Amino acid sequence: MTDKYDEDGKKLWRHVTKDVEPLDEHNDAQISSPKGKSSSKNKPKNKTTRPAKEGVVKHTLNHVQQAPEIDHRTSQRLKRGQISIEGRIDLHGMTQNQAYDALLGFIPSAYEQGKRCVLVITGKGGWQSASSSLLDREIGVLKQKTPEWLNEAPLSKYVLKIQNARPNHGGDGALYVLLRRKR
Repeated sequence: MTDKYDEDGKKLWRHVTKDVEPLDEHNDAQISSPKGKSSSKNKPKNKTTRPAKEGVVKHTLNHVQQAPEIDHRTSQRLKRGQISIEGRIDLHGMTQNQAYDALLGFIPSAYEQGKRCVLVITGKGGWQSASSSLLDREIGVLKQKTPEWLNEAPLSKYVLKIQNARPNHGGDGALYVLLRRKR
């Protein structure tokens, strides 16, 4: 029985650490001397940065963008799903290009119509079957790319905040997008 748990633990550890790179020979941390001055002998001599591995996609499960112009109360209301949704777009089944083009049409149009909060349904993607383990499941491409697209020009000028949707609005497969007020 313990062999199964050991093997599952090893599989989980390999999954968690697959993108981890070892530190350079020199530690980049600066150690302070008792007088508060950093010690020059602990600084690395040749500081090199490693390029990201080819094909590695870095993502977060909780896509949140916070703009300085948004007040705390509005931010909390969005997070709780308490702002009425005035428009929605479903990107299920679209290719990346189709989804991007759809967002390029939808977000500016919603802004021009004075809509404040819209729901972008990306889907969770990558779910293979009910029997597959959590380690074998991947996050869908549209779920990864949509927040990136919304945070970059030309769409970023319309977007005030992005927040994962509540379960009743699609949960991890959807995003609340709070649009800027039309001036």
